[in-house]
Amino acid sequence: MGIVALAEIIVALFLSKKVFQRNGKPAHLNQIADVFQKIFNCSFGSIYDQQEKVFDRKPFNRTKALDFLKNLIIRKDKEGINRQNEK
Repeated sequence: MGIVALAEIIVALFLSKKVFQRNGKPAHLNQIADVFQKIFNCSFGSIYDQQEKVFDRKPFNRTKALDFLKNLIIRKDKEGINRQNEK
């Protein structure tokens, strides 16, 4: 995955308001980005510039990384169901 794909995930998490600070308030975009930079040992430069790149994508390509991950999970789930049916 590239930087913009990671930014897509970060923006989605931020917009969901389901990632919280220690005080219980929703985390800010830059807080989520900082954690991702540490986890994946990368640098976004300005997460706000990356967010803009995500939103500047063509509508059919805007959630490319999230769609890929969703389809991967669905495919693996189906493989697991097929394995269970074979037993």
